[in-house]
Amino acid sequence: MFRYLIVFSLFLFSSIACRKAAPRLAFMNTATIIGQNLSMTACGAAYRMIIHGSSEVGAQFNSLPSGSGIDLTTATFPLEVKINWHHNTGSSCDTLVNIITIDNVALIP
Repeated sequence: MFRYLIVFSLFLFSSIACRKAAPRLAFMNTATIIGQNLSMTACGAAYRMIIHGSSEVGAQFNSLPSGSGIDLTTATFPLEVKINWHHNTGSSCDTLVNIITIDNVALIP
């Protein structure tokens, strides 16, 4: 009986220990969200950011993905974040003033 208990315990512990951890999301760049874009131009977006490690200068974006946990209306700027992003290709304004779409974002503690 004791052998069965040991075998069962080993099986239980090995099944718990062998679970794979959830894969971590790899981010393209780090960035600093500077704050609201107050330029009031026809082609401007709502917020400005600096993307580190990229040739992008003065990137602008309108919103963060839902579920990001970051509320830009109450945030204290500047915010240091990790991001995945891409260029918009919808209109000439998007490429003219460098408006981007943020796919994933996370605060850097």
